[in-house]
Amino acid sequence: MKRPIFLLFAASLAFSACKKSDPAAVDSTPTVETAGGFDLIDYDPPKGAFTCRAPRDWKITEEDRGTDTITFIGTPVRTTMPFISILQYPHAKNDPWTDADKYAASFWEITPDGKQPIVEKKKIGDNTVIFLHYERPFRKVHSTKIEYMKREDYALIPVKGGFFSISHSAPVDTYQESLPIFEAVVRSFKPKL
Repeated sequence: MKRPIFLLFAASLAFSACKKSDPAAVDSTPTVETAGGFDLIDYDPPKGAFTCRAPRDWKITEEDRGTDTITFIGTPVRTTMPFISILQYPHAKNDPWTDADKYAASFWEITPDGKQPIVEKKKIGDNTVIFLHYERPFRKVHSTKIEYMKREDYALIPVKGGFFSISHSAPVDTYQESLPIFEAVVRSFKPKL
């Protein structure tokens, strides 16, 4: 009686060994560029107000605040992670920020030293981009101790009725590792407005 069960088991093993393996999965988001050693993919957010490149292995968060608010979050460095955020202005009906030049001119209000960062305009593809950066101390919540300095880079891209802000944040001594990704996102950014 045990023999038929053994034969059935042997036959099933033989059949499974002959079965063809599944075809390799097709990569639906192929790498289109490499920046700073990171693979980048084409990215199109849910509301479709723009397209750009995004780091393949970074976490992508998408929020709907009336417009797409996208953040690409990198791998941890110390107690923080480098990130790149894309915001569309104005955010809401009564948002005062509708002009990229005026927004850039207001950064003295948020810099730690109260000084206006240097503002540069560059033509990149079809976009005129306003660049600026500053450094600020990073403190843990409820602490006065400065853990380290962070660098904040901004690229403001004017569009009809407002602008997009692309920002990059990382520790001062490691920001150059993720800066090429920020530059690739800015370079590839295409508003659809």
